[in-house]
Amino acid sequence: DGGGTFTDVFVVADGAVVRGKSDTTAYDLKVGFFNAVSVAAAELGRPLEELLGEAESIVYSTTIGTNALIEHRGPRLGLITTAGFEDTVLIGRGRSWADGLSTEAKYDRGRARRPAPLVPRHQIVGVRERLDMFGKVLMPLRDEDVLEKVQSLVDQGVRGFVVVLLYSYVNPAHEQRVRDLIRAQYPDAYLGHMPVFLSSEVSPQMGEYRRTMTCILDAFLRLETENHLVSLTDELRDVGYRQPFLVAKCTGGASSLSRTRPIHLFGSGPVSGIIGASVIAKANDVPNTLVTDMGGTSFDLGLIVEGRERTYEYDPIIDRWRVQVPLVAHWSIGAGGGSIARVETGILKVGPQSARALPGPACYARGGEEPTVTDADLVLGYIDPAYFLGGRIALDAGRAEAAIREKVAEPLATDLMTAAWSVKQLVDGTMGQEIYRITALTSGLDPREFTIFALGGAGPVHAVGYALSADVPRCATFPFGSVFGAFGTLNLDILQTYEKTHSAIFFSSQTQAYNAEAVAPFNAIVQELLEIARRDMEEEGFELSRLTFQLEVLMRFGQQRHTLPVDAPNLTLTGEGDVRFLVDGFVKAYADAYGQGAVFLEAGVELLGLRLNAVATQAKPPLPRVTGVGGNGAPKGKRRAYWGPAVGVAEAPVYQREQLGPGQELVGPALIESEDTVCVLPPGWRFRLDDHLIGWLDRTGGA
Repeated sequence: DGGGTFTDVFVVADGAVVRGKSDTTAYDLKVGFFNAVSVAAAELGRPLEELLGEAESIVYSTTIGTNALIEHRGPRLGLITTAGFEDTVLIGRGRSWADGLSTEAKYDRGRARRPAPLVPRHQIVGVRERLDMFGKVLMPLRDEDVLEKVQSLVDQGVRGFVVVLLYSYVNPAHEQRVRDLIRAQYPDAYLGHMPVFLSSEVSPQMGEYRRTMTCILDAFLRLETENHLVSLTDELRDVGYRQPFLVAKCTGGASSLSRTRPIHLFGSGPVSGIIGASVIAKANDVPNTLVTDMGGTSFDLGLIVEGRERTYEYDPIIDRWRVQVPLVAHWSIGAGGGSIARVETGILKVGPQSARALPGPACYARGGEEPTVTDADLVLGYIDPAYFLGGRIALDAGRAEAAIREKVAEPLATDLMTAAWSVKQLVDGTMGQEIYRITALTSGLDPREFTIFALGGAGPVHAVGYALSADVPRCATFPFGSVFGAFGTLNLDILQTYEKTHSAIFFSSQTQAYNAEAVAPFNAIVQELLEIARRDMEEEGFELSRLTFQLEVLMRFGQQRHTLPVDAPNLTLTGEGDVRFLVDGFVKAYADAYGQGAVFLEAGVELLGLRLNAVATQAKPPLPRVTGVGGNGAPKGKRRAYWGPAVGVAEAPVYQREQLGPGQELVGPALIESEDTVCVLPPGWRFRLDDHLIGWLDRTGGA
C-alpha cells in the first residue's frame, strides 16, 4: 500500500505474518515498494528475490492517481462532444465550484474558485450529430466533419481523445464511428499511440457533466498510471515473480492490470482498509464500525453499517469533480502525523499542509523546520525518540521542542507543554468533528453505537482523543494497524463492476399500481451486463462456476434526484410479484435512511439504473491467534507524559505490546509500544487484549 508518506507491506508466509514499512519515494514509487518488501524479507530471514520468486500473489494499492490529480500531471487531451455542448464541463453544475472543497473553503465564497479544467476550452471541439433519448438518429454523423475537428486537435499536439456524445449510453454507434475514423486516419505508426476513450465504455450512464468528467479523469490518469504499473511489473518479472499482479480498486475489489481503469486506483488504499476492517468486524460481531486511518499525511474515514462492507457513494467526488464511479464511500481530510502546526493572526491551526516523509517533521532532522503533530506527540512524552519505527529512525527531541516553542508556544504566549497539548487537542477535535459530521449529520447515524478501528501509524496515538471528540465509547487497535491498508489488499476478492442507466416505472403515481411491463426490459439489460461480465471474467481465467453475481437496483421516488441502491434477490424478474418485492425493499431502505415519515409511495417509484458486481472469491489470510501468553506482561519501563490540564505531567508504565498476552487488561494512564506505533491509554480508559491480539479500548469514566 503506497501512501503519501510511507509504503507499507503485509506478508503472509507459512502461517507467519510479517510487516514492512519504508518511506514513499515520490520521485519513483518503485523504489519505496522494493525498500518496504526488503524490510519484510529481512524479517523472514530470506533474500528479496527468493521471497518474490515464491510469492503466490501480490495485491497493490497506490496513491499515484491521487498525486497526479493534485499536481495536474497528465497528457494533453482533446475532447470531442456533440456540437453545442462544448462548454458543458466548463459550466459544470450549479455548485460545482464547491465540489471537493473543505467546509471552511465553501463558506469563504469570496475566495472560492472553480478548478482549472483538465481539458482547456481550445482543446474541446463539437461534431454535428444528434440522437434522441431513445437512441434514434436525428442527425447523422458526417465523417468529413469528424476528421476536420480531429485534425484541429492533432495540430494542437493532443496525445489522446475523449469522446462524449449525447445519449451514447443508449446508442454508442456514433462514438464508435468516431473512434474508427481516428484509428484509421492516425495509426500508431504515424503519430504514435493516441488512445481513444469512449464514454459509452467508460461510464454508460445518464448525466452529461459527470459522464464527461469520469471519462476525462480516466484518460488523464492513464499515462502516469500505466507507466508506473507496467514498469513495476517488469521489474518484478526481472527478480523472479511469475504470478498474477493484482491491483486494488476503489470499487472494493481487485483485478489484473488489463481489467483495471486508472480512475479505479483513486482512493484504493483507504478502500482496502475498509474491506479488511469488515472481515475483522464480522469475526468479532461488531456491526457498526468507524474505520479510521491516521497516517503521516491524511486522516481517512470509512463506515461499515450493519456489516455491509461495500457502501457506495451516491454522488462521488474525485479531487474537485463529480464522477460516475462505484466508489466505496470514504472521506479524507488533511490531518496526520506530518500535519504542520502554525499560528495565524493569533489562532492556532493544524494542517492540511503536511511535511510528508521528506523533509518530514522537525524531529526527523532531515531539514524540516515546521512543527508537526508528531513533534507535539514527542514533546508530550507519548513517543520514545529512540524507539520510533523500532529504532530505525532516531528522533531529535531537541528539534521538536525548538520548533513547537518558536512556532507555537511563543506566538500564543504560553509554555511548551501547553502548546504541544493544544496541537494535539486541535487535530483530535478536527478528526472527531469529521467523524461526527459523517455519522450523525450526513448519514443520520448515532456515533455512540459505533466502534472505532484505529489504524495507521498515528491512529493508536490519537484514537482516544478523537473518539472523545466524536462521542464514541470504544476503540480497537491492531498488531498490524500501521500497515492495515496492505493487510486489506489481501482480503480483496476479484471484482468487476458494470453499471448502466435504465429508466422504468416500478410503481405508478397515476394508477397506484405495480408495473409488470417493466420486467422484460429489466431482464434484457441484466442479460446484456451478464454477457459482458462473463466474457471479461473468462478472459481473466476464472471458471463461471466460481463466480458470484450481485445485482443492485438504483431506485427513487418519483421526480427525486438521488437514488438509493437496493439489493435484488435474483438476477432476473419473473413478474409483478418481483417488482412489488423490489419496491417494498426500496421503501424499507428509504425509511431506514431518512425516517418512516419521509416515505411517499404516492409519488411512485422509479428505476434509474442497474449495477452488477461479478465476484471471484479469493482465499483470505487467517487472523493471527495466540494460545499462550506472549511474555510476562510486565511493563518494560516508565515514562513521564502529559495527560491534560486536569492531570498534568505524570509517570506512566510503558508496555511492549508483543510481551502482552491474550486476556491481559491495563488501565490508564499507560503507553503500549510496538515497532511502528504506540497506543496512548489515558486515565479513564481500559485496554484489553483478545486471542487475535486485537487491543480493545473502553471508556470507564473520568477522562
